[in-house]
Order: sequence, then structure tokens, then C-alpha cells
Amino acid sequence: MPCELRHELIVWEILVRLPAKSLLRLRCVCKAWRDTISGADPSFSQAHLYRLHQQVRKPCSLLIAPRIRSERIKGKIATPRLYLWEESRQGVATLLHDTSSFTDEEAKTRHGFGHCDGLVLLPAEDAVCVLNPATSRIIELPWSPNNVAPRRHLVAQGHQAFGFGRDHRSNAYKVARFFYHETRAMGSHGMEVFTIGKDQYWRETAAQPPYPFLAGRIATFIKGSLIWTVDQYSLMYECNPSLLPHHASMTCFVRFSLEDEPFSIMTGPPWFEAGDYLESRLAKLNGELAIHHLGPNYESVEIWMCNDAESNNPPRWEQHHVFNFRAYVRLIATFNDEIVYQDGSSYLWRQTHQGNKFMVCMTDLKYRNPDMGTLVEYSWGTIKDFDLIFFIPTLVQI
Repeated sequence: MPCELRHELIVWEILVRLPAKSLLRLRCVCKAWRDTISGADPSFSQAHLYRLHQQVRKPCSLLIAPRIRSERIKGKIATPRLYLWEESRQGVATLLHDTSSFTDEEAKTRHGFGHCDGLVLLPAEDAVCVLNPATSRIIELPWSPNNVAPRRHLVAQGHQAFGFGRDHRSNAYKVARFFYHETRAMGSHGMEVFTIGKDQYWRETAAQPPYPFLAGRIATFIKGSLIWTVDQYSLMYECNPSLLPHHASMTCFVRFSLEDEPFSIMTGPPWFEAGDYLESRLAKLNGELAIHHLGPNYESVEIWMCNDAESNNPPRWEQHHVFNFRAYVRLIATFNDEIVYQDGSSYLWRQTHQGNKFMVCMTDLKYRNPDMGTLVEYSWGTIKDFDLIFFIPTLVQI
């Protein structure tokens, strides 16, 4: 058998089926394998990614970023250390990336972080990075004048809201940034986009966002679009007060397509009211848009799904899950018919057909630094909250 044919069979019948961690170790076998695995052939990483998305992923892997309180800077939350927790290693989470070496003057208002195809968006008020934790590749996006917070903007969550996802037509990864201008007058906000591997600088979108977004809240990426929550409080400043009840009950979310970059308006579930936008977070479950809601008398949690989030028609929301839990939850991921969620504190749970199953308490974990050989713990005395996202290690290049 010719060497070229043998290599092709190995790549497309064996290597493409292996997890990213194993493939990264195999780069040293020969130059041909190194070139294939390291991204010289983009079709390999795309085929590998496609197979990963088809697999049933159990047990789960999560990225954890503790929100560490800063005693010296009032109102600030220290920049994240990013840890990997695998359910197969119950008691330990391993440090993947450390950005905690900033000085006090460089401390940043924390945002949630986003994930798409194994890439992680790490946004802050004045710096935006994209990281592949599996390959340890990281890039910092260019500075933009819209990084600078308006002098009159006093919101603790900052003046920006970020989103991250893949343009399904071009397969390019894009970071989108919503921002406020100097005042809260009508039209005082904008949107800019950075395409990784193509753009040299941020570019503002041709159209302006139709409504203000909730600052500090990461967009949900689903089916080629980013979906943001409308900031109902800001509508009081930007709209005629007589119109607010209509907007508050109808305009819940704004969809931003990463292909042609238009905006469109989405309504929420029938129960969604103005006051729900702060507590009810969007999530992606089983490939569909989801949102949770406390049931009657706060005795249960309802999960409502929208299976036509990409349509220009009014979305159809349906109740799909109800489970007994008397607290607000944060939806994390799904595995077949099981739902992984975080309760209002540091506990992770799995909802199964048999009921709620405890997974782990994040303040009980040991957080390991493999380079230093140290273990640390994060108690509620030092932690404000934990950011969590589901994680799939991939070979996607940035």
C-alpha cells in the first residue's frame, strides 16, 4: 500500500476519532501527523469537531472561573483563573489559564465568558481575549475606543455586553461587542464585530441595535446567531415612558445573525414580564434556546424551550421540563435527557428521570495548579460567585 494512501487511512479512520488530548500527544510521532493535527489541513480539525458534536458526552467536563472578591478595589471582581473540572475526577479541578497577575490599577469589571467549539471568550471592560484551552493558544483582540467607559455610566456591570460564535456560512469565528456611548439618550448605544483571522480592527455594524442590552450578560450563541437580553431598565431612559409597558412585555431579546449581521426582535415566553429579565437567563439545551422560570408558589422550576429561534416569525415557546427545586437555577448543559444546572450557590446538580442528583460543591473542590504543584480552595468568604460553561476540548485554530 502506498505511503500516501496509508497516511490518509490513518488520518481519516483513526486519528479523527481520537480525543483532542490524545491527538496533541501524537504530534511528535512524525511531521505528517504534526502538520495534520496542528491545523495545516483545516478540514481535519473541522471533521474532528463534527465527530465530537455527534458523540454522547458523559461524564461531563466544565470550565469554572471563580469570581474572587477584591478587598482593595471596591466594586471590582478579580480577573479569572480558569479551571477544568471533569466528573470522572470528583474532588479536583485543574488550572488551565491564569490571568490573575494584573495590578490593582488593571483590575477589570468581570463579564461572563462564552464558549464555541472549544474556544473560550474571556472578555473584560478593557481587554478581550480568545483562548483554546486544549492547545493553550490565546489571542488578545485589538483595542477599541469603545472599550472606554463613558464618564456618566455608573452601572456596576460595566458599559458593554459581549457575544461569541461561528458564522456558519464562512466558518469564521466572530466576537461581537455591544456598548453604551457617553449618555443614555435615544441611540446612545452601538455594536461592533471582530472576525478572528480576518479583521485587523473592530468594525461597527451597519445597523444599530434596536434596543439596549443588559451590560455584563454574555449573549447565547445558537444556530448561527447571538441572542441578547434587552435591558428593560435602560428603556426607561431611551424610550417614551408611555411605550414602556408595551416594550417590556413584548421586546425581551434581540437576535444578531453572524452571517449578514442584521438585528431582529424576539418575544419571550407568555409568563415573561419586565422584572424577569434580571433573574431568567437564556441557555442552549439540546441545541435549542431555553430559559428557566420559577413555577407557581415557587415550588418548582420550569424550563421553556424555543425550537425556532432562528426564524423571523414570532418564536414559539413551549414548556418542556418541570422539576422540584425551590430556587433560581442557572442552566449549564444537557446530556441526552439529563440537565446539568447550578443552583443559587455553589452546588451543581443533574436532573434525571429519577429526580435531582447532586454532582459537586464548588467550594469543596481542590483547585490544582499543575505548574506550581499547589492546591487551593475557594470559600464563600473570598468568592462572589462561580462562572460555569460546558466545555469540549477541540483542535480549532485561532
